[in-house]
Amino acid sequence: MINEIIKGVSMKLNATFGAGYKIYQNDVEQGFKEPCFFIAVLKPDISPLQKNRFMNRNPLDVHYFPTSGRNNAELFTMAGDLMECLEFITLPNGDVLHGTSMSYEVQDGVLHFFVNYNLTLRRETEETAMETLETTVEPKKG
Repeated sequence: MINEIIKGVSMKLNATFGAGYKIYQNDVEQGFKEPCFFIAVLKPDISPLQKNRFMNRNPLDVHYFPTSGRNNAELFTMAGDLMECLEFITLPNGDVLHGTSMSYEVQDGVLHFFVNYNLTLRRETEETAMETLETTVEPKKG
């Protein structure tokens, strides 16, 4: 599921900002072209809800590397744009996810935009039906 969410974020970034911004998912040690985005998965988790339902939390850190180093005005403008851009994403299968817990910070000239995409999962379980029970009921005398 996390790969589909990353694809949805990539598609939304590409649709919003165009082909002038390269989008990376895998580590690039040298030679990446700025401006660009790097999508990092932080710490996804699944926790049980009632019955056969589970909450799947998928926190992401979208790094933005600006054109000119240490340009805070460009970084803050991009943070505002990302707030709007990543509020809703569409997955490759057509499902729409809402981004929650959006925040950002600037570290060493790089914008870190944090967003969660949470969804409820349902696992199919086979329920065992009760066997038949026969009873005889008679009114109480007296």
